[in-house]
Amino acid sequence: MVLRLNRTTNLGRLVLIFCITIFFTSISKVSFALPDDGPVKLAVVNSYDAGISAKHFSNTVAAIRAAIAPRRLEVHFYDQDDFLKDAAEKKFDLSIASSGLTAMMKASSGGISLLTAINKWTPDPNRANAGVIITHKDRTDINNLADLKGKKVGVSSTKAFAGFLAIMGEIETEGLNPNKLFGSVTTTHKPMTDLVKRVLNKEIEVAFIASCILENMERKNFEGDLSSIKVVNEKFDNNFYCRHSTHLYPGWMFSIQPTLDSPTLRAITISLLQLPVDKDEGAYWTVANDYDQMNLLLEKSQVRYLEDRTLGWLLHYYQWYFIAGAAVLLLILLNSVYLGLAIRRKTHQLQKKNQENEEYERENRKIQERIENLEKTNSIAIISAMVAHELKQPLGAINNYSEALLRQLSRNKSPSEKILKEALSEIKSESTRASDIIDFVRTIGRKERRERKQFNLERTVSRIISLMKRLGRLNLNCTLSGDKDLIVYADPLNVDLVLINLLKNAEEAVAGQPSPKIHVEIKKVGSTAQVTIEDNGPEMSDEKLASLSNLGHSSKKDGLGLGLAIVRELLEANGGSLKLSRVSTGGLLCVVTLPLALEDEDELR
Repeated sequence: MVLRLNRTTNLGRLVLIFCITIFFTSISKVSFALPDDGPVKLAVVNSYDAGISAKHFSNTVAAIRAAIAPRRLEVHFYDQDDFLKDAAEKKFDLSIASSGLTAMMKASSGGISLLTAINKWTPDPNRANAGVIITHKDRTDINNLADLKGKKVGVSSTKAFAGFLAIMGEIETEGLNPNKLFGSVTTTHKPMTDLVKRVLNKEIEVAFIASCILENMERKNFEGDLSSIKVVNEKFDNNFYCRHSTHLYPGWMFSIQPTLDSPTLRAITISLLQLPVDKDEGAYWTVANDYDQMNLLLEKSQVRYLEDRTLGWLLHYYQWYFIAGAAVLLLILLNSVYLGLAIRRKTHQLQKKNQENEEYERENRKIQERIENLEKTNSIAIISAMVAHELKQPLGAINNYSEALLRQLSRNKSPSEKILKEALSEIKSESTRASDIIDFVRTIGRKERRERKQFNLERTVSRIISLMKRLGRLNLNCTLSGDKDLIVYADPLNVDLVLINLLKNAEEAVAGQPSPKIHVEIKKVGSTAQVTIEDNGPEMSDEKLASLSNLGHSSKKDGLGLGLAIVRELLEANGGSLKLSRVSTGGLLCVVTLPLALEDEDELR
């Protein structure tokens, strides 16, 4: 960038140079001189990127370097946060930053802003900077400020003036609450050109940048398709030629810190003012004189820095807050004393209440023991009925074959070898079957105390199906599918009895069907395990479906007599449930629900 006071006459330029010379002479007594051989440090806020910023301010840097010779000039690029931090610590002597960021810097470091940069796109120094809200043109849902609600926003820094604070002020002017409008705000701490790239790549929904960023990228032959960028809440001004979304504020400023001697500062300032107008961009340095809108925005944004405030100033400025805080602490102290006395008074009452609760718990344990004994008695009765029913058929078969052989022998007729082998084979088969029944029932009845445990549901269902098939009590077309790794928390005995009863009912229902089928499926539903037993039995009426749940009801004359009501009670005692429904093609669907174990399943398998 090259520099100029104005476009009128050399006389005006000489007048301003004279005034600035008088100014530096007047402040020379309070400046802090550095050693003559020390470097002069220039801080440049890197809103664009290092390459664009270096080229943009190349003539400015050259003029400063010539003015301070033979001293060296060091140029450092900053993001907004580090710029304010190093300014407070006086780590640089000169700076080029936006007007708003310069104002925040002055509040913490005591610097002085001198000149304002303008060019042919921003010819008015008081109206040379603004914020821009951009999104991808494909986002048809983002067209105005209200459409930003809930959107993910990317910014370079929350300290950026045009790239954040100006836009927040514009949103507040429209009657919206900028602190609650967005879904999230991501700070990149990178040049604003990076935000443009992220919008083009659809990595972020919305980005806040400074004015003229897009135009500079276009002039520098940016490789991306900038036509895909849409400006939200776009405004137009006859004397400002960059796209923008907010009101206009003073342009970028050249500022000094009280760390250089007055002759050096005077030489730098005069050198900048004497630079000719840039031929390409028409850029030069001049003076802005209207900061009212900028200062009002900063006050509303509450971004004034308080690092220079002393403890005495804080006590004086916030004295009523401290008084109110002390009063609250006193009330808390008095309340603590009162609570201590109240706790002592209540302690005796609680001790007495605890004694009563312990007595109630002892009574409850006795009642629970009686309930468990009743449940155990009921289980024994069920097992006894099962033994009587299941042993009836094999013992009857053994008896029939034995009587047939005895009749042959009583008539002095020796049975043929074929008949004898067949009879003895059947007797052996039925006796083996009876033995299997006894072993199975013994497995169930061996538990001295019934209690809920963790076990693999699929293994239990598979075991019951296999045993019932082997005992000839279940259709060979009964199939099993589903999750093999579900661990449930229930009484294994109760689950065995439930499965036996439901499978027996399903077997009896399909006995008269041409192609009898029973399908069992295991699956996880939320925090429960579900076992469904579906058969293709005959169609069922409403009355028949309702009767299945009656206590002790069995539609078969040789049924076990448990009834689905008892099955439901066994499940409910284990935190489960039973639901019955008709199948549209005929048959019944039983849905058994059991609670899953809370422990890590991998440790339980």
